[in-house]
Amino acid sequence: MHSGRCACGYHAADSDELSDHLREMFTPEDDKDASGQVHAEASRDHPSSRSAPATAYQCLCGFTAGDIAGIDDHLLSAFTPAGSVGHDGDRHVPAPGDEPVSHGPSLA
Repeated sequence: MHSGRCACGYHAADSDELSDHLREMFTPEDDKDASGQVHAEASRDHPSSRSAPATAYQCLCGFTAGDIAGIDDHLLSAFTPAGSVGHDGDRHVPAPGDEPVSHGPSLA
């Protein structure tokens, strides 16, 4: 992930906050990607999570990540639209000059 700023002008305190901002801008209200697949972090008591290790994070689609960064990357990858244009009509990508770390193919 990146630290600091979004191209829209949003200033984040750290890379986690910037990741949260990007998810807010791209995640549809129904948590469905373009194909209709639901992507959202499953609660620990959700039936799909019962087979996952206690330390894992699982998406309702079945994807399992070992840490919160992994589930964040998965959700951003699922929801980031071509052009990285958010619900507000603005482009949302880490601002030039921030250190890139890939979290989805459509943010390049």
